[in-house]
Amino acid sequence: MVSGDMALALSSKEPERAISSDDDLLIRSWLHNRGQHTRQAYQRDVFEFLRHVQKRLEEVELKDLQNWFDSLTGAEATRRRKLCALKSLLAYGARLQSLPADVGAAFRLERARDNLHERILTEEEVGRLIDGEVDTRRHALLRVLYVLGLRISEACALSWRDMTRRQQGGIATIFGKGGKTRSVAVPAKLWKELVALKGDRRPHEPVIPGHDGGPLSVDAAHRAVKRAARRAGLSPAVSAHWLRHACASHAQDRGAPAHVVQATLGHASLATTTRYSHVREGDGAGKYLD
Repeated sequence: MVSGDMALALSSKEPERAISSDDDLLIRSWLHNRGQHTRQAYQRDVFEFLRHVQKRLEEVELKDLQNWFDSLTGAEATRRRKLCALKSLLAYGARLQSLPADVGAAFRLERARDNLHERILTEEEVGRLIDGEVDTRRHALLRVLYVLGLRISEACALSWRDMTRRQQGGIATIFGKGGKTRSVAVPAKLWKELVALKGDRRPHEPVIPGHDGGPLSVDAAHRAVKRAARRAGLSPAVSAHWLRHACASHAQDRGAPAHVVQATLGHASLATTTRYSHVREGDGAGKYLD
């Protein structure tokens, strides 16, 4: 097995047809050194595709990819993410000459409509979502997701060894997406809330514990956000990532420089960060010309 990769053993939920040894090795190599959650998501996508086509990867044709994509249901963003995973695997296999050709290269999609604005909560909505949570652990989770702009996996993985006290608040060292490490300032008010939750916890123990005191699972954190959103009367689509969106948007609305927000959220590109800047009421280029 490639070090760090999960086993690719098939279960009843995986393809009826066993994966060939060549495909197994290719998938393992492709998944190697990716983050745990990325590996899990990509593996599900690949197995879903293999269940559909019932072929070895070297036998896959463009029409197989097209038919599979057309059969997918659910959100457009999810369908596109699954397709991108398969295109990545096929391109990787072709580069290694493990596959005869990159059949995914010919698959083109129109650029998706940017509907990011539909997933950005107002400050009032975020306030309702957080203030309505009376459980101290879950309240701290919601505050960490919003104030620090962390991904849900980053919040769940945060331990006290990652936290450094400063005169005003502290610093959280985040091991994030793509194996990149960044430092995120923790404001004094949030630091005080987290310390009150800490008790006598040791450095290796989680900042936001689960109900049993151990690490909080991503699924449990996801459910906590969903319950808080429902209680606040918000859209059922609200997720932890919406709080990350809100962090980026509200910080820039309040005057935070884009490069500071970029560093906080760990965006690889400044262009990603500036997508969260939107026109303020009464503002626009015309104001400076008329």
